[in-house]
Amino acid sequence: MNDLHQQIADLDSEIDDLSEAAERCRKSMIVARVAIIAGVLLVGASLSGLVRADALVLVIGIAVTLVGIGLLGSTRGSLEHITGKIRASEARRDGIIDGMSHPSVQG
Repeated sequence: MNDLHQQIADLDSEIDDLSEAAERCRKSMIVARVAIIAGVLLVGASLSGLVRADALVLVIGIAVTLVGIGLLGSTRGSLEHITGKIRASEARRDGIIDGMSHPSVQG
C-alpha cells in the first residue's frame, strides 16, 4: 500500500513539474506574439513613413517577426507535448487511486 502511495506522490510531483513547464511555454508564447506584433508594426511604420524607412529597420522588423513566428510554433508544439504528458500522468494516477478505492475481490 505504501508503494501505491509513493507512486501517487511521484505522479503528483511529475504533474506539478510538467504544469510549471506548461506555464513557461504559455509565457513564451506571449513573448512570441508580442515579437510578431512589434515586428509587423515596425515594418508597417517604416513603409508608411512613420519611422525612417531604411533597409536596416525593415530587416530588423522582418527578422523580429520571423523569430516570433518560429518561437510561437516551437513553443506551441512543446506545450501540446507537455499537455499530453500531463493527461497521461493524471490518468495513471487516477487509475492507481481507483484501484485503491475498489480493490478486486480475489478468491
